[in-house]
Amino acid sequence: MSAEMVTSWGEKHGLINTLSNSIADRGFDHFVKEDLKKKAEALRKEESKVVKARYLNKNGQNERLTKPYMRWAGDPIQIYHLIPGQVYDLPYGFVKEINDPNKKMKIRSEILDADGRPTLKDQEGEALHQLVPVGF
Repeated sequence: MSAEMVTSWGEKHGLINTLSNSIADRGFDHFVKEDLKKKAEALRKEESKVVKARYLNKNGQNERLTKPYMRWAGDPIQIYHLIPGQVYDLPYGFVKEINDPNKKMKIRSEILDADGRPTLKDQEGEALHQLVPVGF
């Protein structure tokens, strides 16, 4: 666990808690095909790498993201509290989860925009949370 991060007003951020996982890590013994087992092991190794990323929130500097992260069986449950504009050392799998393009809110057709005009087609929305790379 890295050094505890605390703002000048006393708010803890970054990795704020780690909980043990009650699910045992059996590796990938349940995979029948050997090639799938190797792919899963490689993905687990890739997603466990620690990268530097800056947290951005579309709603502004006063918003926060508190999120648990546990990707694989047996991994500890890590709870992160992120403050916009701050740089964090995070597992690459956590960054991928936050930046997942499927988690963007869609703007559906026949909904009024901010000026009261109906949108004519489904549009890609913006992500509320984003982790921007800082050196990866």
